[in-house]
Amino acid sequence: MNRMNQPLITKETIASMEDMSSFTYALIFDDLLIVAQKETNCFVLKSSDGLIVIDAIWPDQKAFDAIIHAIKEVGWEPESVQKLILTHGHVDHTGCGKWFVEKYGVTTYLSQIDDMYWRDHPVKPDRPNTWKDYEIDVYLNHGDTITLGDKTIYVYSTPGHTPGGLSFIFPVMEEGTPHMAALWGGTTPPRTIPAVNQYLASLEYFMSVAQFHNVDVALSNHTAVDNGLERIAYSIKRMSYMPNIYIIGKKGFQNYCQVFRTMSNQILEK
Repeated sequence: MNRMNQPLITKETIASMEDMSSFTYALIFDDLLIVAQKETNCFVLKSSDGLIVIDAIWPDQKAFDAIIHAIKEVGWEPESVQKLILTHGHVDHTGCGKWFVEKYGVTTYLSQIDDMYWRDHPVKPDRPNTWKDYEIDVYLNHGDTITLGDKTIYVYSTPGHTPGGLSFIFPVMEEGTPHMAALWGGTTPPRTIPAVNQYLASLEYFMSVAQFHNVDVALSNHTAVDNGLERIAYSIKRMSYMPNIYIIGKKGFQNYCQVFRTMSNQILEK
């Protein structure tokens, strides 16, 4: 059977990152919630001492409302959100963080490089509503850990998609069984040859630390890369005897990472 070895990313795909007309969500692990609009994901990780939000979709009140609605619907308390952790400084990830800061007083995390990048290189220079509009409390560095209650997130510097991009590894639970999840922070390769080479070097490193941590769960912050909306739809209707589609095994995670190498090589070959 012929299968695609990389996602189809078009101008329409990019435009859909601003489409706030519909949202979906699913509790994909006992302690991990995914919230998505058409092209971008947010994750909410539940610890014994509160909630951690990872990335915050687009800066739109509808996105914030959708995340809060999903948190409530799975029986968690939005008031327990303690931290907002950002993979990188693009506006579709820094997103609706200002509402989390204003309403819940969350502590915000990002690399210092991408904090400056976010400020100095707005994705939409002619649209002030997308500019940086809240402060970063903690600058993350390579090798840092973020702990809340019984959860520790391992932080790795993976520049390429942006100069200060970060990727995360953290534990999740499936019916009492622990697994290790990895989120590659900068989904698509950059457009210049030096930046693509840096992206590939970061990818190779992250794949090696994923092996060290025995990562067997693949997460993506964009739905186009991993049939994300279909995976959420499956998770919503999954019955007790059906497998968790996010658990792909240690070898499976390494294979999953090949898509990023394939996309990069396509750029290098042009």
